[in-house]
Amino acid sequence: MKSYLIQAEKERKVRTASISSVLLENFKKNVLPVQINLEIGCGHGHWLTSYAQEQPNSLYVGIDLRTKRIDKAKSKAKKRLLDNILFMKAEAVEFIGALNDSFVIHSTYLMYPDPWPKSRHYKRRLFNDRFLELLLCVTTSNSKLYFKTDHQNYYNWAKDSVARNSNWNFCNSDWPHHQESYFQKMLPDNYDFCIQKCIKDKDS
Repeated sequence: MKSYLIQAEKERKVRTASISSVLLENFKKNVLPVQINLEIGCGHGHWLTSYAQEQPNSLYVGIDLRTKRIDKAKSKAKKRLLDNILFMKAEAVEFIGALNDSFVIHSTYLMYPDPWPKSRHYKRRLFNDRFLELLLCVTTSNSKLYFKTDHQNYYNWAKDSVARNSNWNFCNSDWPHHQESYFQKMLPDNYDFCIQKCIKDKDS
């Protein structure tokens, strides 16, 4: 087990170190700082590839920690001949922390993250106070975050995190793109909201 953890940490460091360079290589034709739209936990890329195809003048990045999911997502983008989308194996916090000044996030999409339903595991939930603070440093002044879950407790938890943060406000923005997957059709309930950054970034 110890050797597995050591190897996992080595892989994480390699991923983190290469994030900005990989982004620059793929989006090098764009004016800096490059505005990207980020989907966290993109799965097989079904939703994001559809959205990128609909919006060819915007740039999209999908991240997920499962290699097979990323490979399938890349295959979808390649089949559609999309040059405005990139899929990467990365964890959300490490990706956000690795972004340099060449990139800024315009919109963030977080659909059906692991709800960690047991109370002793709440600290593992991605959407929390720290996550919102991290996003502040790498987002545009009018950046939006779209959140969707099938778990009502997590939905309420996430809303409470927003309520505690004076730098984000709830807004009445519809979900930007509708492309229902097989997984979504199986879910009995959906809860979602959109929030918008309400402070100016340092360059504004």
